[in-house]
Amino acid sequence: MIDQKYNSTDDIKLQAEENGSHFFSESTLRFFNSRIYSTVYQGPGGIYFVTSERIDTDHPRVFTVRQFQPPGNIKTVGEFQQYKRAEAARKAAKELAEQIQE
Repeated sequence: MIDQKYNSTDDIKLQAEENGSHFFSESTLRFFNSRIYSTVYQGPGGIYFVTSERIDTDHPRVFTVRQFQPPGNIKTVGEFQQYKRAEAARKAAKELAEQIQE
């Protein structure tokens, strides 16, 4: 059970960096040409958010669902760059968060 409420990915970033994660570092984001979307989906199933990556300007931006595991671990859920549309990734993140853990 997670007691803390994460209102945005800024909250996750702060805790992750305090615990040694480099996931949100400028060099990491630049290397993967990543964007971090601010909405956090938190519920009984965990804490999720969405990123997007773009290999280069000749390729479309694609989306990945991530799970934050306090105090500082970020895990890819499903496949890296699994979603072609942001809405599909957001829907998946929301559904994962809403799942009841047994």
